[in-house]
Amino acid sequence: MSSLSDQLLKAGFVSEEQVKKAIEKKIKKPTTYKSKKTEKRAKKKPKQKHEESDLAKFYSERKQLENKEKQEAKRKKEEAARIKKETNAKINKLIQDNLLNDDKAEIRFNFVVGTNIKYLFVTEQQQQDLIDGKLAFTFLGGKRCLIPVVTANEILALNPHKVVIIPN
Repeated sequence: MSSLSDQLLKAGFVSEEQVKKAIEKKIKKPTTYKSKKTEKRAKKKPKQKHEESDLAKFYSERKQLENKEKQEAKRKKEEAARIKKETNAKINKLIQDNLLNDDKAEIRFNFVVGTNIKYLFVTEQQQQDLIDGKLAFTFLGGKRCLIPVVTANEILALNPHKVVIIPN
């Protein structure tokens, strides 16, 4: 199969010189033609960077301020959660260290939590101490716990919202 240039040469439409020129043009880099508008743009001065408008500055500063406020609120929330966790750990340790529940107790002692009546089995001595106001009730993991009043006051000092019942 012959190339197009060979076919044109045989047909007599082009001469050998024209074929050679076409081949040379192919080898050269193709010239790019710029439109008049493109040339005018190229001749213009390079664009200068525009300064931010006052409104754009205002919005960017406001966004930075909002980000700082969000970060500060997040930090405060994390700090509060950490403090609450530490306080709860201290309260749990206090209850566990001062727990006076007796598995062999047989006397049922009723006490009121809100509008509910709860009970805990106590010994005779614990019943007398409850009546005298020396012992108190609280909860740890859903379990009713009998603790000394001193410990109950410490718990209330750490967390005033903790359920602690001191019978009178």
